[in-house]
Amino acid sequence: MVVVAQTKVSNPQHLHRNVFSLAWPAIIEMMLHMTVGIVDTAMVGRLGAVSLAGVGLANQIFFLGTTVFGAIGTGNTALVARHIGAKEPNRAGEVARQSLFLGLVVAVFVMIPLLFFTHQIFGSLFRSTDPEVLAISVGYTRIVALALIFNYCLMLINGTLRGAGDTKAPMRITAVVNVCNIIGNYVLIFGVGPFPQLGIKGAAIATACAHVLGGLLALATLLKTQSIEIQLGGPYRFDITVIRRILKVGIPAALEQGSMRVGQLFYTMLIASLGTASYAAHQVALNAESLSFMPGFGFSLAATTLVGQGLGAEDPDLAERSGYAAHRMGLFIMSVMGVLFFVFPTQLISVFTTDQEVISLASYCLRLIALSQPALAAIMIFAGGLRGAGDTKGILWITTTGFFGIRLFLSYILAIRLGYGLSGAWVAMAIDLNIRGLWIWLRFRSGYWKGLKI
Repeated sequence: MVVVAQTKVSNPQHLHRNVFSLAWPAIIEMMLHMTVGIVDTAMVGRLGAVSLAGVGLANQIFFLGTTVFGAIGTGNTALVARHIGAKEPNRAGEVARQSLFLGLVVAVFVMIPLLFFTHQIFGSLFRSTDPEVLAISVGYTRIVALALIFNYCLMLINGTLRGAGDTKAPMRITAVVNVCNIIGNYVLIFGVGPFPQLGIKGAAIATACAHVLGGLLALATLLKTQSIEIQLGGPYRFDITVIRRILKVGIPAALEQGSMRVGQLFYTMLIASLGTASYAAHQVALNAESLSFMPGFGFSLAATTLVGQGLGAEDPDLAERSGYAAHRMGLFIMSVMGVLFFVFPTQLISVFTTDQEVISLASYCLRLIALSQPALAAIMIFAGGLRGAGDTKGILWITTTGFFGIRLFLSYILAIRLGYGLSGAWVAMAIDLNIRGLWIWLRFRSGYWKGLKI
């Protein structure tokens, strides 16, 4: 276990080393998630478009549940980082313990309707969807929901470990879980050796088993760690003071993620109205751009941990320098990727499609967004620092204003009213990213977050 911000760091070289030691495992973890997502999609896709669509709908429901659950996870990570920085492992352990208790309750409340009212949920949300697709979604959801408690436990404990300064353990757990998921999918979907060919049901069983394994591995890791003193034995009761602190940070974070998902949904609907080629190009360009999310994600987590621990150690100067160090490193890498997006857009897009019209449209979009990579770095990394400080309300207002007041409004004007189509929608996205990047940087630079009590 590495707790990297409990001592004052005066040497910038040491500070950058600490940032990198936290960031690289998170980047690898993100790469694993993306790779496994691609492999899973390819395996399920071999069963046909109906199966692929059914699993896709089911995952939308699970994503929604994860957004709600993120309220606990964000508050848990920020508070654990504070207490570790203050050298209070027992209080960090109590935050983790209360987060797990609350997470179990939330998991049960989410799991019950997914098990017993699945038909009603999918029937009301996706009324115009093919009944065969809905049937697959319902069956898949019911099986995966059985392991929901373990999956939520995995997410919470990984957040606890990151708050304590350990990003390597979550990376290792994620690697094991993802490898087991791939092997389970291959064996159970297609029927290898003594195992029957179960198709989509096999994919659901493999995912559920991987979640159970991940939850158990995470729990074992948490109990062995020396930097957090946690007792999972009784008394089993909620500490209202701790729960209130968790939710004070977490609820705005969940609302931010929820508003972003709603905004993305409306943005996608607008682009879908532009035609099949435009929508396909949009998806392909997003897939290519997502390569830059990996370093952004890693340095964002590093900023969350180090800013939180610096404030817990009552060293706001260290917290601020840690945030800027994470940003400098992430900015460099994402800017280099922006140059690659601008210089080689056609080559990158051609990896995903051979349709020349789609390649042409998507290449133009990728060049547009290449210029916004520095702004995206600021959004991801400074937002991570602000989350570590507990300033989630500020991020909520910035994200909501950016998506609804800038991106959606300008997309409608440029793409629909003025007739610029997909390029107009992506210009609106670029403007949104640059304004939000500047806004979040100003929020971090103001130092308001240094005085927050959580």
